[in-house]
Amino acid sequence: MTKEPESLDQLLRTAQSFHREGRRAEAEAVYRDILARAPGHTHATHLLGMLVQRRGDAEEALELLRRAVELQPNEPNYHFGLAITLSTQAHWPEAIAAYREALRLRPQWPEAWMNLGSALKAHGAMDEAQSAFRQAVVLKPDLADAWHRLAVSQESVGRYEAALESHQRALALQPARADFHVALGNTCRAMRRYDAANAAYGEALRVDPDNAVAYHARGRMEYERGDLDAARTAFMHAARLRPGDAAIHLDLGVVARELGEHKSALAHYNRALQINPDDARAHYYRGVALQELGQLTEARAAYRAALELKPDYTEVFRALVWHQRYAERDVEVESMERLWKRQTLDDERRIPLAFALGKVCEDLGEYDAAFAYFETGNRLKRATYRYDVAEEAAYVERLMAVFDAEFFAARDDWGSADETPIVICGMPRSGTTLAEQILASHPEVAGVGEVQDLPNAVWRTLPALGRENFPEGARGLAREDFARLGEAYVNRLRGHVGPAPARICDKLPGNFFQLGMLRVMLPRARVIHCRRNALDTCWSIYKQLFAGRQYFAYDLAELGRYYRIYERLMAHWAAVLPGHMLEFDYEAVVEDQEAATRRLLEYCGLDWDPRCLTFHKTDRAVKTASLSQVRRPVYGSSVGIGEKYANHLGPLIEAL
Repeated sequence: MTKEPESLDQLLRTAQSFHREGRRAEAEAVYRDILARAPGHTHATHLLGMLVQRRGDAEEALELLRRAVELQPNEPNYHFGLAITLSTQAHWPEAIAAYREALRLRPQWPEAWMNLGSALKAHGAMDEAQSAFRQAVVLKPDLADAWHRLAVSQESVGRYEAALESHQRALALQPARADFHVALGNTCRAMRRYDAANAAYGEALRVDPDNAVAYHARGRMEYERGDLDAARTAFMHAARLRPGDAAIHLDLGVVARELGEHKSALAHYNRALQINPDDARAHYYRGVALQELGQLTEARAAYRAALELKPDYTEVFRALVWHQRYAERDVEVESMERLWKRQTLDDERRIPLAFALGKVCEDLGEYDAAFAYFETGNRLKRATYRYDVAEEAAYVERLMAVFDAEFFAARDDWGSADETPIVICGMPRSGTTLAEQILASHPEVAGVGEVQDLPNAVWRTLPALGRENFPEGARGLAREDFARLGEAYVNRLRGHVGPAPARICDKLPGNFFQLGMLRVMLPRARVIHCRRNALDTCWSIYKQLFAGRQYFAYDLAELGRYYRIYERLMAHWAAVLPGHMLEFDYEAVVEDQEAATRRLLEYCGLDWDPRCLTFHKTDRAVKTASLSQVRRPVYGSSVGIGEKYANHLGPLIEAL
C-alpha cells in the first residue's frame, strides 16, 4: 500500500519541530521541500529566511524575508523578522523602517519597540532610541532587556543618574545577568565612581567567574584610575579566557607602554595584528609605540597602514602631524581638509582632526584659522564629559588645611631616608619632559615618565588611607606608616628600571597635589617644580588633545581658573616647605641652557656631565605630548607663542 504524501501543513509542523529542537539542517530541508511544492507559501518562506539568517547567509535570508513581506504585507511578524536580519547587516535605515511597519500593524509590541530602540541607537538617533525603549517598558515593565538597553543609551548621552536607575530596574528583574552588572559598572566608570564600578564588575564575576568581558571592563577601569598593575592583571585574565580577542591584546599593549615596557607593548600590538591584520587600531597603536622609541620612519609606515584600512581614522592624522613641522600643505593635509568638509563626519572623529588641522595652520602662520580649529576641537571635546573646576578648588583648600606648617613641624624627622626619587611636577606643557630628559641623560639617573606610582602608593598601600578619606586621613597615620608609604613608592619606581640607577625621575605633572605626603614619606626626595609663562603654558595645553584625564584643559575660562588654583597650591607648598623644591623655569633654560642644567644637577646632588646638554641624543622612550621636542636641542620658538593668539584668548586672560 502506497503511503500518501504529507500535506503542506503537516510538513510545516515537522519543519517547525525540527527548528525548535535545533535540528536546523533537517528543518531547512523540509522548508525547501514545502517551497518546491508551493513557491508562494508565505510562512515557510519567512521561517526559512530566519533559519538561513541564523547560519550566516544574510544575502539569501534577506531575499526570502523580503519575499515573505511582499506576499503578505499585513503580517507584522514578517516585517519584524526582516528588520532583525537587516540589523545584523547594519542596514539601519531599512531596519528602522521595517520595525516601524511592524509596529504600525501591531502597536502594542514591546519587543519590537525595544529592537527599534536598538536600531535607532546604532543609527545615532539617541533621543528617538530612548523614546522607543521607554515605550517598551511602559508596555511591559518586566522586560529586563529593555531596561538594560535604555540604561546603556542613557549613559551614552551622559544621563548617568537616569542610567543608574534603569540599570537597577533591569537587575531587580534579572539579578543573575552578568552582562547587566558589567553595564552598571561601565556607567559607574563613566561617572568616575571607580569603587562602585569595581563592585559591579566583581558581582558580574561572582555570577559568571569566567566572564572575559567583565575582566576586560575591570582592566579598563583600573587603567583609568591609574592602577596599571591591577589593570594588567585583569587584562591577563581576560586574555586567558579569550586569547583570540585583539582588543584585549591592544589594551595589554597600552598598559605595557605606560609601564615603560615598550618591547612588550610592541609584542602585544603585533599579536593583535596576527589575530586581525586589518585592525586599524592595532596599526595605529604600533605606530605610537614606534614613534615614542624614536623610530619615526617605521611609525609613519604603521600610521599609513592604519589610514589605508580606515581613511577617516582622524586620530592617526593627529599623530602624523603633531611631530613634524609644515612649511606648506602636502597631500595628507589636503586629505584632512577634504575630510573636515564632510558633513557626515561625526564629532568623535572631528575632534582629533580639529587639533591636527590647527597644528598645521599654526605651523603655516595662519593663526586665526588655527584658533578656529582648536576652538572647535576643544568645544566638542568639552561636551563629552562632566567637570566642575570648583571641585578642584575645594580639594586644594582641603589639602592646604591638612598639610599646614604645624603638620610638618610635628613630623619633621619622619619617613624613609631613601633619596632615590626626583619628582618633577607642574602644569602640563611647562617643561616637565625637558627636565626629565636632561636628568635622564646623566648616567646615574633613569626616567620612568608619567606614572601613577606616587598617588597609588599613597592611596593603595595602607588600609587606613585611601582616595575616599584623603587628605584628612593622613592626620591619623603613624611614623612607621609614612616610612612604609615611602618605601612602597620607591619600590614601585624600582619596578620600572631595576636596582641600578641611583636616582629615578617621576615626571607626572599632577604630582604637585601629593607634595605634602611626599615631604613626610621621603624627606630627602628632590622636587623640581617646572614653570613657564602662564599664557604660553595654557595655550600649549589648549591646543593639545591629551590621552589622559586633563578635564580642565578644554575650556579657556576653566583652564585659567585651574591655573590659578594650581598657583595657589604651589604658593602654599613654598610657604610651608621652604627650600624643599627647585623652581625650573623653561625660559631660563632657553636663555642659558648650561647654567640652568648645572643648577638642576647641583640641586639633585649629581656631578656635572656634558651629556645632559645634548639630551636630544639620549636614546630612551618618551611618551608624552613633548616627545618631538626632546628629540632636538633647546629652541626658543615656543616662547611667547600665546601672544600670537591674544586677541582670541579673552576668557583665559581674564581668568588668569
